[in-house]
Amino acid sequence: MTHPGQALPAENQWDLLVEHGHGLQNGFHGLWVESDDPEELSRLLQADPDSRLECDLESAIEVYGRIQERAAVWIGPHSPGWTHVLAFGLHPYHPAILNLGKRRVFEIFCREELGELEPLNLYYNGEQLGDVTPPYNEGGDMDLPEYMPHTPGLELGETRNLKRDMHLMACMVGRITGRFTDREWWTTTRTFYRIPDTSWETP
Repeated sequence: MTHPGQALPAENQWDLLVEHGHGLQNGFHGLWVESDDPEELSRLLQADPDSRLECDLESAIEVYGRIQERAAVWIGPHSPGWTHVLAFGLHPYHPAILNLGKRRVFEIFCREELGELEPLNLYYNGEQLGDVTPPYNEGGDMDLPEYMPHTPGLELGETRNLKRDMHLMACMVGRITGRFTDREWWTTTRTFYRIPDTSWETP
């Protein structure tokens, strides 16, 4: 029997992003936050509570495309103990992310058009602790080696391939959080919030 921390998803995580992400492969910024309280997280992100909108992803992207604010989030349950935040208009190390408190926050940020895929960052209590990107080779070096038990079968290899690497990084997050993305995950209803431009001084 496969250990839950070494499971594999039923479908390729990159392919699901392309099929259901409405173009987000060119601007995907996902945060997996160790919390069961999406509303608390929206407050910590300084989202506007009056802008709350229950909607699917396609509607969230459409609304974001016509609002004046630079930043917004689509936020909802991921798995027991975890909430997913899809961020619009933020960036790695953004002060909003650093404000999420004493809880683990895993981050995947990619833009296929630019060939950009950031390391799988881990934040906690206002700091970036390092990254949990799988090693290139089995048993190879990791920035945070305590996450090595989650990596068997997810080694990145020596040659970079954004689509494959993002799939493997998403598998890593799925093992840690207890759920991979799937069709239901992508098509569910979550809560969209605007983040006022005055909430954060963006560097």
